[in-house]
Amino acid sequence: MNIILKKFSIAMSSLIMMLTFSIPVFAANTPSIGENAPNTGSITITKDGAGFTAYQVLKATQNGDAYDYTATDNFKNFFNNTQYGNYAENQIKNLTTADNIKEFAAQLHKYVIDNNISNGIEIPSGVKTNVDLGYYLVLETSEQSTGNAGVSTAILVSVPQVENAKWNYNVTLNPKDNAPSIEKKIIEDNKLVDTSSANIGDTIKYKVTATIPTYEKNATNIVYKIKDTMSKGLTYDSNAGIKITSGNKTFVENTDYNVKSNKNSDGTTSIEIDFVYDNIKAYAIDGLTLEYQATLNENALVNTKVNVGNPNNITLEYTNNPDIQNSNKTISDKVTSYTWGFGVKKVDSEDITKDLAGAEFAVKDANKNIVGKYTYNESGNVVILQGNGVTNANGVVTFTGLKEGDYFITEEKAPKGYSLLKEPVKVTITALKDNNGDYTGQATIAVTNGNEAGNIVNDITMNDGNVLFNVQIKNYAGISLPGTGGLGTDGFIKIGLALLGGVLVLSVGYIVLDRKKKA
Repeated sequence: MNIILKKFSIAMSSLIMMLTFSIPVFAANTPSIGENAPNTGSITITKDGAGFTAYQVLKATQNGDAYDYTATDNFKNFFNNTQYGNYAENQIKNLTTADNIKEFAAQLHKYVIDNNISNGIEIPSGVKTNVDLGYYLVLETSEQSTGNAGVSTAILVSVPQVENAKWNYNVTLNPKDNAPSIEKKIIEDNKLVDTSSANIGDTIKYKVTATIPTYEKNATNIVYKIKDTMSKGLTYDSNAGIKITSGNKTFVENTDYNVKSNKNSDGTTSIEIDFVYDNIKAYAIDGLTLEYQATLNENALVNTKVNVGNPNNITLEYTNNPDIQNSNKTISDKVTSYTWGFGVKKVDSEDITKDLAGAEFAVKDANKNIVGKYTYNESGNVVILQGNGVTNANGVVTFTGLKEGDYFITEEKAPKGYSLLKEPVKVTITALKDNNGDYTGQATIAVTNGNEAGNIVNDITMNDGNVLFNVQIKNYAGISLPGTGGLGTDGFIKIGLALLGGVLVLSVGYIVLDRKKKA
């Protein structure tokens, strides 16, 4: 294996990102190599409390006015090996982007671990260490500082390298820590978000990304655990399970990690994923991706005063320093799903204090599918509707667990002596968002199809504590209620609709919206 670089060199520049490494660039206009050019060089790496190991991947030998690069014995089997990316030795010069270098470094790192290569050159922090000319993979292999265990990962460096149109045989690097991180997102409409809006019964999909810290090669008893805590309004889908990957690698439960799921006394659910560190450490560059899901259930929180939603917390626990007992640290992240609802109240048009029981209502989407499937019982608990929602002795029926969007309230059966609502009343739940585009828990509700039958008022109270708005719908005895347009004359009957949901109550009491629309 021989790479002849005529007037070419591997010129390294340090790239500090989430991953710390150097990018090799094969420069077309490299300087000439002097007759008395050194046949050795040095590497100095400065990072407090850290130690590094350099593995020579390619040996550089001067050949006239160029360097020949030849794979070392340790890495002969790396090249043209499909297990490690199938790189050809003459392909390195084409690796000029950050992503290409990142993947190349990752494959070299895996090769070192899989083949137990142990004859690297130890480089203490701040110490100028002499090395033969060549191309090196440098790994941080010890971390003694009091900071996080997250270490700088693979560094690729050439000795010598071209700097300012001159050959530099004494290379200095200043890598930075890559502190462990964990991020959780909700997958909504093919986007990754921190907050979402959902109906009770909807499946909520999650995606978690986490980095993997690295330690000195002889470190033992490394802890790496991810714990997910779902609020009682979320039901973990244990049948779907958890998919854990790193790049093209899929990890295997009970081999690479173990999962425990527990229902807690407060109704929350804890899912703990305990990883076998030795099985994942070779994937430190790509990190881990976890995908799983839950269902928003009947315990989903809706509250008018403080709508905290239905949070889902995740925590990463990791060993900070293997040489110090009980050095574990934790970092966390959170996502939240919100839901809202409304109530329907039917009253007599001539006496709005007269409540009308027995009216049946349904809540549908734009495709006429019934979506209002949950209600509150007399105790304020959420239960599944059996058929239509029927107004009680107080003239009220509630529909809860509805996401942001448009809904059509249809009267399916009127009480004796009353006419059915001719046209549905369209109401829109609009969730409020902050400057980051995240839901705040607040929402507003409005009649949005111009149906004069409905206007929003605030004169209803209910045991569930979630009623905020009413929509009064005016009806008429003996005939169908007009949709948009005139309301008719005397002798007609009113139907009231009360809207409830996760709208934050102001200190002055309920928000009042009184609308009477005419076409």
